[in-house]
Amino acid sequence: MYYKLRQDVLFRQYDEYGLITDNSEYGYRMLNDMKRPRGEKYVSNSGAIMLATLDKIPKYIDDIVSELQNIFVGVDFETLKKDTIEFFQYFVDEGFLTIGDKIENCQDCDDKKNDKKEKQDSTAIIIGQDECAKGVLNSNDFLRSIHIEIASACNERCVHCYIPHKYKTDVMDTNLFYRIIEEGRKLNIIHVTLSGGEPLLHKEFGGFLQKCRELDLSVNVLSNLTLLTNEIIEEMKKNPLLSVQTSIYSMNPDVHDNITKVDGSLAKTLCGVKKLLKAKIPIQISCPVMKQNKDTFVDVIKWGYNNNIAVAVEPVIFASYDHSKNNLSNRLKLDEIEKVIDCELDEGYGNMIWNAAIEKESMKNDDPICSVCRFSFCVSVKGDVYPCAGWQTNVVGCLETQNLSEIWKNSDKIKCLRKIKRKDFPRCVDCKDRGYCTVCMMSNSNENQDGDLFRINEFNCKVAELKHNKLIAYRSKNSMND
Repeated sequence: MYYKLRQDVLFRQYDEYGLITDNSEYGYRMLNDMKRPRGEKYVSNSGAIMLATLDKIPKYIDDIVSELQNIFVGVDFETLKKDTIEFFQYFVDEGFLTIGDKIENCQDCDDKKNDKKEKQDSTAIIIGQDECAKGVLNSNDFLRSIHIEIASACNERCVHCYIPHKYKTDVMDTNLFYRIIEEGRKLNIIHVTLSGGEPLLHKEFGGFLQKCRELDLSVNVLSNLTLLTNEIIEEMKKNPLLSVQTSIYSMNPDVHDNITKVDGSLAKTLCGVKKLLKAKIPIQISCPVMKQNKDTFVDVIKWGYNNNIAVAVEPVIFASYDHSKNNLSNRLKLDEIEKVIDCELDEGYGNMIWNAAIEKESMKNDDPICSVCRFSFCVSVKGDVYPCAGWQTNVVGCLETQNLSEIWKNSDKIKCLRKIKRKDFPRCVDCKDRGYCTVCMMSNSNENQDGDLFRINEFNCKVAELKHNKLIAYRSKNSMND
C-alpha cells in the first residue's frame, strides 16, 4: 500500500507535537457550500514522527515502516506496520492523506465524504481555531503566518485606502523578501500573504511565488489584477495552496473607476478575474462599501454568485493608519449602512452573520482579543515589523537589526500585545451587541489621534447595535414565514 500527503495539505513538525492542515483557512467558500472542511489537526510527538515520513510523492508502507524502525527502536516490524497503517487510515478518512495499492492509484481526488453526524449550516463561517487539547502551544512559539508588503507602490489611488497615498512609493528589496520567507520557514510558518500597494508591480513577483511553492507555503495574493500576466498565472497554477483576493467595488465602470481613480481599471480587473477562473485558481472578491458604490455594490455580489466566486462585503471602511482620517470622508453614515445591511440580508448573508455572532458571544473574558502577534505579524516594504496590515504606526521590530526569531520571541511590544484580553475592554465584555462587532485594536488606534488602542469609537458601537437589531428582525420574520 502507498500513502502520501494531498497536494493541498501542509504538515509541520514541532518539538512536542505536529500540525496537519488543509488550505480552508486561506481559501474561499460560497454561502451555499455545504462541504465539510478538513480543517486542521494536532497530533502527539509520535504521531508527528509518523506523518513526517510522508510528502507529496507516494511512499510504500514497508519503506515507511523501515524508516520508522530507526526511531522507534525495539518495536518489531509487523507491530509498527499495523500501528502506522491504523494511524494513517484516520487521516485518509479525514481527507488529509491519499492511499493506493499502486503508485499510480495513490492520487488526489475530490473528498465526497459527507459526515452526517456534523450539522453545519450551509452559510456557516469557517473560522480558524487555536485548538490543542493538551495545551502544548505557548503564545510565543507558533508563528504560522506572515503578511509581507512587497510593494508599497500602487498603480491605483483608491479613495478609501487605509494606506496614505504619499507612502505608496517603494518596492521591497528582493534579498530581503527571500530572507523573510527563509527565516519564516525555519520557524515553521505555514502561510504568507503577498500584498501592497500592488504586489504585481514587483519585477520579481513570479520568483517570489516560485520560492514560496518550493518552501511548501500556502500563499494568498492581494492584488487588483490589472498587471496579471500569463507567466504569473502559470506559476500560480503550480501551487495548490495559492489563492487570490481582489477588490471590485461596482460592476458599473464609472463607479469602480471613480473609486480607483484609474480609467479602465474595472475592465482590467475583470479580465484578470476571468483568467484566474479559467485557470481554476481560488479567488475571492472583496467589496468594501462606501458612498461611491452604496447603490451598486449588490451587483458585485450577484456577479460573484453567477461566477461561483465568494464576495466579502464590508460596510465600514478602516481609517488610514496615519491618524489623519482623511479617507473617512468616503465612509457611509449610519442610515446608509442600514440599507447595506438590508441588502446583505436579502442576498443571503443573514445566517453567516448570525453564526459569526454566536462564535464571538462564546468568547471568554480571558480569551485573547486578537490573533496578531500570537500567530502572525506583518512586514513592511522597508523591513519594519508591525502587528497587522493596517497598523503601520505600531512598529514591533526591525529586520535591519534583528531577525524574525528575535522579534517574535523577544519584542517587548509583542509581549504586551499578547497579554491583552477581552476583559481589558470592559464596556465590550457584557455588551448585548458584542457578537456584531469586532474589537479591533488596529481600528481603535487608527481612529484615535493619540493612537489609543483601548478607546472604542462610538460609531462602531452604533453599527453593531444596528446590525444586531436588523438580524433579530430578520430571523423573526423568517421564522414566522416558515
